[in-house]
Amino acid sequence: MKLAYLYPEHLGKSPARILQVAATCRALAASGVELHFICGRFKGLDDRLAELGIRAVNGLRVHPVAMWQPGPGLRVPFSWGRVYERAAWRELRTLAGQGVRAALVRHLKLAAYLLPRAEALGLPLLYEAHELFAQTAAEEGLAPAKVANLEAMEDRVLRQASRVLAISRPLASALEGRGVRGPVAVAPSGVDDSFFALDDRRREPGLAAYAGGLGAWKGVDLLLEAAAKAPAVRVEVLGGQEGGPDWLRLSRLAKGLDLGGRLVMRPRAGQDAVKELLARAGVAVWPGSGRQRISAEFTSPLKLFEYLAAGCAVAAPRLPAAQSVLTHGENALLFAPDDAASLAQALTRLVERPQEARSLARAGRELARGYTWRARAMVIKQAAEEAAA
Repeated sequence: MKLAYLYPEHLGKSPARILQVAATCRALAASGVELHFICGRFKGLDDRLAELGIRAVNGLRVHPVAMWQPGPGLRVPFSWGRVYERAAWRELRTLAGQGVRAALVRHLKLAAYLLPRAEALGLPLLYEAHELFAQTAAEEGLAPAKVANLEAMEDRVLRQASRVLAISRPLASALEGRGVRGPVAVAPSGVDDSFFALDDRRREPGLAAYAGGLGAWKGVDLLLEAAAKAPAVRVEVLGGQEGGPDWLRLSRLAKGLDLGGRLVMRPRAGQDAVKELLARAGVAVWPGSGRQRISAEFTSPLKLFEYLAAGCAVAAPRLPAAQSVLTHGENALLFAPDDAASLAQALTRLVERPQEARSLARAGRELARGYTWRARAMVIKQAAEEAAA
């Protein structure tokens, strides 16, 4: 199976989705797919590919094309998506002539641009949805006219894509009523096998960890508020940019809550730093939020699966996105969403009942074995083969 995977964002930036994309590339190549990864070109791309583990991988070929997007190694004053779209289409058309049988896209505007062109070429296009973009835009205050245009684009892509994949089961359920062709395949985030090998003997009593972004919808504010109500708990946060707006917001909150030495914040770092933290923490928290559907229903955070695989007892909100994976009292403790007192109770329970915490952690680790990158790759591979048949 020859598959093209198109990614229009600047790879030199560092959102979590780039880690997901890189891991997906490696897993697809390992599954027997001949993968052609079409990404934007910038100075330092080779080093970044090596850092992401996708520069020299058997079965994976990287095709850099023109891009106009500010970021490391590319000094341009603004983003212009059409540059990548046109260059990527030319590359994809060439690859189709060389035997590529399908294309995978996770960006709505790129999918909308490619669909009529791929259809004219007879090339199936797979669209991987991570949210309902129009709904997220409306929740974030985008002007109604722009939301309507985005919704029309989204409907067109969902109806015309050869196959639609979803990052979570609740999102798949939401998409199936939108006129998609055939069933929506669910391809959740995954976890690297190395997390299963972390040593449990270094756990620090009372330590709860969070690793990930610091944006308001991530729920870190809630975690700090809960920590203030759980004096037996220490919190270590790994993520974000030191001195950035989110970092400063949380620093002000921590000061107001008088968390003092019970909170440690460290800026975003590589996967080795994540593993080091999770090897020490007995508890890991996915705070989440029920205020937006992307966080309440649609997300599939790779950090959740890393928490589970690392052998941490997990606390997560009682929301569809979490409940589609976790079972309260069996492999995690679920708390009332956006409720600091409820999260504080869960944290205190996990810290003060170490035997229960260890039992949840063992069950969570076993659960995570079904959410590897290989499992995700196999779902994508099957969908691509079916679309190309």
